Amino acid sequence: MDLRKIVRGLFERKMVVLLVAIVLLFAVLFNSGMFGGTDSRIHISCVGDSLTYGSGVLKTREIDSYPAQLQARLGTSYLVSNFGLRNATASTSGDLPYIESEQYKESLKSNPDIVILMLGTNDTKTQNWNASEYRKGLTDLVETYKKLDSNPKVFLMRSPYCFPIEGNDDAEYNVQASVVNGELGDIIGEVAEETDVSLIDLHKVTEGKEYLYTDGIHFLAKGYTLIADTVYDSIKNAIEK
Repeated sequence: MDLRKIVRGLFERKMVVLLVAIVLLFAVLFNSGMFGGTDSRIHISCVGDSLTYGSGVLKTREIDSYPAQLQARLGTSYLVSNFGLRNATASTSGDLPYIESEQYKESLKSNPDIVILMLGTNDTKTQNWNASEYRKGLTDLVETYKKLDSNPKVFLMRSPYCFPIEGNDDAEYNVQASVVNGELGDIIGEVAEETDVSLIDLHKVTEGKEYLYTDGIHFLAKGYTLIADTVYDSIKNAIEK
């Protein structure tokens, strides 16, 4: 065994990895306008609750949340920002209205070209659920993002399928699974149509796939991969039209 060849080979592989990292970093900085130009990246703001934030993969959310995985798929020509807030509601009468949060304020200032909005699961908690309040809160959020100066394209996402606790009607955290899988989805679809925004149906792509979940509501990394892939396809299809 020639140790010198082994060491040389390892060194050469490390140099290749380092060179690739430098090129990627340069591309990111160039697209962001760090070298005197303008930021040419397409800005995507992901707005939502714990399913956007990355609950279920908290220790690796910077890599495994759906916005992080979406960023990896889209590449350096895009900037994907995560404005998820755990426990947030669309309704202003819920226990944590998104519209009152710092994440909401930051999302409005993010100059988005695209907004991905998903709120509703927390609204269905037994202490929160009010269909008319939810519809109004969701509609107001959509209209606010549509009116931003950056004139973003807004995508409204139907919440994923919700699995109840075995032997129970409700899911974890007092979430009403029957509402998530029924009335909530109907309202989201109606709001999307009424406000003329695109609908991404996560309920359809996650139904029957309990193996992707940690607790019937939140996801493992591979579950967030499915969400990121679904969002990616929707964005690409919209851009190519």
